Amino acid sequence: MSVRVRLFAAVREAAGTGETTVEAARLPVILDALRERYGERFAARLTVCSVLVDGRPTPPDATVEVDDGAEIALLPPFSGGSSHRVTSG
Repeated sequence: MSVRVRLFAAVREAAGTGETTVEAARLPVILDALRERYGERFAARLTVCSVLVDGRPTPPDATVEVDDGAEIALLPPFSGGSSHRVTSG
């Protein structure tokens, strides 16, 4: 039984991978396993991440069971864009 975990931006850099798999379990257990697997740098970045379980925002401490075949996405805060407006004409 496995869960796909997709990592983005700073957590991706800290883990050294954009995707991994873990055993199905409750969400906090999965996140603890990822902290242990990837270390302090990853754990520090994970504290500010949004967590999505099958596309639904989920608090990282929610005791939801993440079932076999599910997907977790870890999204750090991001900003971007430009102060310049694009206009047509």
